[in-house]
Parts: sequence; structure tokens; C-alpha cells
Amino acid sequence: MRFEEIYQRVQGIVHRTRKEYYIKLWEKSDWDQEGMLVLYELLGSQPGIESDSERLYTYFKVKFRNYIKDKVRRQESQKRRFDRMNHEDITELSHMVAEQGMLSDDKVLLHDMLRTYRSQLSAEDQSKYNALISGQRFKGRSKMLRTLRNYLSDFNE
Repeated sequence: MRFEEIYQRVQGIVHRTRKEYYIKLWEKSDWDQEGMLVLYELLGSQPGIESDSERLYTYFKVKFRNYIKDKVRRQESQKRRFDRMNHEDITELSHMVAEQGMLSDDKVLLHDMLRTYRSQLSAEDQSKYNALISGQRFKGRSKMLRTLRNYLSDFNE
């Protein structure tokens, strides 16, 4: 007997169960697909069950209903509360998100200006600049900070 024919025999159980339980975002085709999966597993675990209709109906009904109850429990579980949250498209809410730091184009511009500033320094000043960037203390640090502030004054505007 073909699989589709066997499924036609137990399809009524699937549709009755669908009327009793609600699973979020499942359509009729999803219920049929899950019913077929459960039937396939049942046929694999119980060889020859397709020839005994009463046993097939009983086993399938128990197995399918338990499967659906597990899905409902999973849906309603407190551990998976996140699944039930409303999801909003971030593009619609982007104006509400607090911006921290600089925008990407500002970062690129700043890095380019710092690279240009560094290339104009002497070898000794470049080592001081590296110390400044890494947060170290050195003689002439405040002077270098002032010149760097003046150099980056256009960036702040």
C-alpha cells in the first residue's frame, strides 16, 4: 500500500486534532505535513501496522496527539517567552534607537584625518603619537593634544 493511501486513512485524526489545538502560524498544510511525519515514524517503528486498521488508528492517534501536545507545550513554555514577543522591523524603529558613538562615515573620516596627521609627524613625534594613542604619559603630551585638537577642529564642526 502506498504512503499517500495510508495517510488518507488517518487524515481525519489530523484534522480533528487541528480543531482542538492551536499552534501559532500553522496552516492546514503544516498540519498535514506534521501528520505525515508522525505517520512515517510510526510505520518505521511498527512494521506491518498498515494492515491492521484498528491498531493503526489507535497508535497514530496517540502518537500524533502527544506530538501536538509537545508542540503546544513548547509554544506556551515560559522558557520560550521570547517566541511570543511581538517582533518589530528595526527600519521602522531606527529613529528611536539611541545612537552611541559616531556614524560609520564619521569614523572613516576621523581615521583618515588621524592617518594624515600621523604621516606629517617626524619619527620622534610619531613615537609620541603612538604613546598618546595607547594612553601613555610622556613629556610634551599636552602640547601634542593641543596640536591634534587644532588639526581636528574641522572634524568637530
